[in-house]
Amino acid sequence: MKNIFKLHFFVILFFVSAISLPAIQAQKRNVIDSLNSRLANSSGEDRASTLLALAKVYQNKDQKKTIKYAERVIELSEKINDQVNIGRAHTLIGDAYIITGKYKESAKHFEIAKTIFSTIKSEKDEANLYRYMGELYLKTHDDQNAKEYYHKSLTICKKINDTDGIAWSMNGLIEIYSDDGKNEKAKSFAEEALNFAKILNDNNLQINLHAKIADLIAKQNGSIEEVSGHHEKALSIAKRIDNPRAISGITMRRALFFSRRGKYDEGQKYYLEALKVCQKHGYYKNIINIYTNLGITALIVKGDYQKSLEYFGNALEISKQVEDQENEASLLGMLGAVHIEQGNYQKGIELLYESLVFYEKSNDKRELPGIYNNIGEAFFLLNDYKMAEENYKKSLAIFKEKNRVTGMMVANLNLGRTKVKQKEFTTAISYLDQVYNEFDENTSPRQILLYYDAMAECMRSQGKNTEALTYLNKALEMDKELGKLKKVAIELYTRLGMIYYELEDYKKSEHFFQKSLKLSLETKSRTEIQNNYFWLSKCYEKLNEHEKGLLYYKKYTSIKDSIFSLNKIKQIADIQIKYDTDKKEKEILLLQKEKEYQAILFNSQKDELYRVNLETDLEKERKERDIIQLKAAQRKSLIDQLNMENSLQIAEKEIQNNQIKIQKSQLAREAILRNIAIAGGILALLASFFTIMYYRQRLKTQKIIAKKEIEAINANHDGREKERERIAKELHDGIGGNLAAIKLDLNKLSGVSDSDLQTIIKNVNGTYNEVRALSHHLIPPKILNNTFEKLINDYLTDLSKTCTFAIHNDFFPSSGFNQLEDTIKIELYRITQELMSNIIKHAYAERVDLQFTILDETIKLIIEDDGIGFDVEKSSKGIGLSNISSRTKTLGGTMYIDTLRNRGTVIEINIPFIEKKVIAKRNLLKRSVSQFLNVINF
Repeated sequence: MKNIFKLHFFVILFFVSAISLPAIQAQKRNVIDSLNSRLANSSGEDRASTLLALAKVYQNKDQKKTIKYAERVIELSEKINDQVNIGRAHTLIGDAYIITGKYKESAKHFEIAKTIFSTIKSEKDEANLYRYMGELYLKTHDDQNAKEYYHKSLTICKKINDTDGIAWSMNGLIEIYSDDGKNEKAKSFAEEALNFAKILNDNNLQINLHAKIADLIAKQNGSIEEVSGHHEKALSIAKRIDNPRAISGITMRRALFFSRRGKYDEGQKYYLEALKVCQKHGYYKNIINIYTNLGITALIVKGDYQKSLEYFGNALEISKQVEDQENEASLLGMLGAVHIEQGNYQKGIELLYESLVFYEKSNDKRELPGIYNNIGEAFFLLNDYKMAEENYKKSLAIFKEKNRVTGMMVANLNLGRTKVKQKEFTTAISYLDQVYNEFDENTSPRQILLYYDAMAECMRSQGKNTEALTYLNKALEMDKELGKLKKVAIELYTRLGMIYYELEDYKKSEHFFQKSLKLSLETKSRTEIQNNYFWLSKCYEKLNEHEKGLLYYKKYTSIKDSIFSLNKIKQIADIQIKYDTDKKEKEILLLQKEKEYQAILFNSQKDELYRVNLETDLEKERKERDIIQLKAAQRKSLIDQLNMENSLQIAEKEIQNNQIKIQKSQLAREAILRNIAIAGGILALLASFFTIMYYRQRLKTQKIIAKKEIEAINANHDGREKERERIAKELHDGIGGNLAAIKLDLNKLSGVSDSDLQTIIKNVNGTYNEVRALSHHLIPPKILNNTFEKLINDYLTDLSKTCTFAIHNDFFPSSGFNQLEDTIKIELYRITQELMSNIIKHAYAERVDLQFTILDETIKLIIEDDGIGFDVEKSSKGIGLSNISSRTKTLGGTMYIDTLRNRGTVIEINIPFIEKKVIAKRNLLKRSVSQFLNVINF
């Protein structure tokens, strides 16, 4: 029944609007025609008043005409010295510039009007001006000044009993009280002001108040119907009085409201409607906001990075045109977030810090938490969880201060994800519970899906895969919402693939990774594409589809190299260090000046002049510092230009020299050809003879050198292995036997309760095990009797029994390693032993991963640990690394080390792949060359 009445009401409202709108528009045209007719027959003060009336008629419809008529008012009024009309005209021009987003121009005109009205003491005009100034400060997020001027206007209006002015002043204060968290006071003001507006029949004021009441209801999680009701009322009045400024503003508010409630398609529809109106009337500020919000929807909801970059780029271009520095900073932060999502970490962090510097300087707490959150996300993706946590906490603190519930949910969710990575699961669940406790019927589907994903990862990281699947299945039930949120869907499908891989259900795992990869390719997220390639290569290896596994592994290594490197980590670290250093230097400089200033305050009045001078000097120094920085930039630009010009001159000289050399070369060549023509026959015979003699001698020498090198290498290798075997036998048969005997004797006494004796037995037992292990490591492995994969697995299995960290290893393909030359197997085995020995001694790791791969005729050994890392410059001279490097070079290979302090270590060794068949072919070739040389000698 309620719905029927509601429908009946809107039908009546539609017909009333349809009937009344043409009449109102005709009435407006009549007013404009009347004023134009009056203008044609007026002069002096009457003409200025008529022009001012025309400027007011166009105030909310056509700002260009408002400015044109107001400027003519100023021109006429200055001739007759009418200060009141001059002040009113400047006020109207200032308001027109607010609408078009040119705030600096607006402020200039308001200051002129303020000076005039304070001089002539026109209280009504002064109160009206203060309301416009309050709106300007509200638009530029200076809430303190906005509040001050709205209160000034309210005080004057109450004094002169201006009901209309009182209502408009209260209208301005509503948004300020709402932002301060004083929702009840804001609601009270809104209801009181709406009553005034209805009594006064002020349509524009009613539009403003219905819009603000809708915002208050939405902020308190009111129903969609209740919020939409106020929006419809405001929009109906705006259309009835033909106010495009209000129409675009209300439509934008509706778009924002529906987007926040998860109805993104409806939100986008209203944004595009508002954009048409704003573009038609030149509402630049609103155009910037619309493009920005469309970019956010494309990024967060649809995962369309290209579209979001396009929208943010459009908004940034317009911001630069209207010199809106605040929006420039905000958009730089958003562009930074997109680049980070795409894997362009260095570019993303540079943009975010550029934005952060602006907002920290202006202390704008509306935008700061979003910037901190995006910087935290960047460091999270870089695995720098300490820096990520620091920035997420800064974001959370400001959201709490401003009582922004949605923001607090985002920050708590990110802190929970970070704590999962740090393996602090109790703290992680505490943060995620705070997110869950804020859920209600108006919580967006995206927020719910992100919570399920975070909880699933928390359970998976603890080995609780069943609980993790419970959360992910809940997410899959929201398939309608999931289809709209590509970025969230990618994360969920990836998580499912990882869990099923760990449960050894490789078919399901491959299914979800393929779904994730499809969406990742659509969104062009390089980080997610790389992740899916890696897991798919592992899945296909387990499914014995080796060709597919190799294909995806090649794709993974290709994109991995393009996304990240050690140099990029250092560059990003340099950005952070530069930001911290600049910030500290500025703080130190200001603290020094403030200390000097405080010291002067304690002196007597005679030092007052010195204090003033010091303040002047401080300001002067600040300006000089800015000038020096500007000059330095100009000098750098000039130096770069001079260097470029110098380089061009050098290049021109080199070209000239080369041309001269070419000419000389041509002349010399002609002379040589002439000489060759004279004695060609004789020289040809001599050249042929000496060439044959030279190459025969050279082949003999190379053969002798190659033979000696092979003999030396074999002798060195055999001697080294024999010495190892001798030492191993001595350890095993001599010292090992003695220790074993001592151990047996001590074990006979183990019944004694003496703790010292038990300690000796324990130490002897440990020493015995170490000697036994050492002797086994020194004895060459039975290469001919075992496969290489079995040798490595047996070695690592024995090692895992005595070490404290987890060891994981992979062979790809496993059959390829059995075709290696025995010498390579032995050296590769020794290199593995040396690397594992270094990790045990120095790394303090919790996990070690070894990958043995044969790819593109190259043997790759990649060993990675999560230990403390080391300084390559200081450690490269150690015996262990020297031995590894020597063995690698002996095999004609290369070694790469990627490590940082407290970031773990990755060592990659590449050795040319030589099969036994290839060696046999080479031996055959050597014999053929030898026979050829014998023939020549003969």
